[in-house]
Amino acid sequence: MKPLHLPLLQVAILAVITFSKPIDYAAAQEIGLTPLEATEVSTGYSADALKLRSVVGDKHDRIGRISDFIFGKDGNIYVVVAVDDSTGLFGHLVAVPLRQFKLDDMHDYAVLPGASRTALAKLPVYVSH
Repeated sequence: MKPLHLPLLQVAILAVITFSKPIDYAAAQEIGLTPLEATEVSTGYSADALKLRSVVGDKHDRIGRISDFIFGKDGNIYVVVAVDDSTGLFGHLVAVPLRQFKLDDMHDYAVLPGASRTALAKLPVYVSH
């Protein structure tokens, strides 16, 4: 029987394949919406539809307008409100968690229960980066 002669490169490749640990690939995950989520998405609001919507208090007293949305790294969504000053011009920006708002589609308002222009003016000013 003839001795097996392999070139050095082939021996090195075989050694690497033979002695290497198996590569641990992440299991593929299927991404999709359940029927309930699909329904929620189809009846929800787009950010563009809510942007510039008036923000009012419980008694429909005007507080300001929705200026922007911030999607936090913590998974929360924050509404940036441009608070009106006494002249009716936009005063300063504050960020409020979306879950605190109630949307009034009949009047096209975003209601912020328990809030007032004075109360929001005391919040820290939101500065975009």
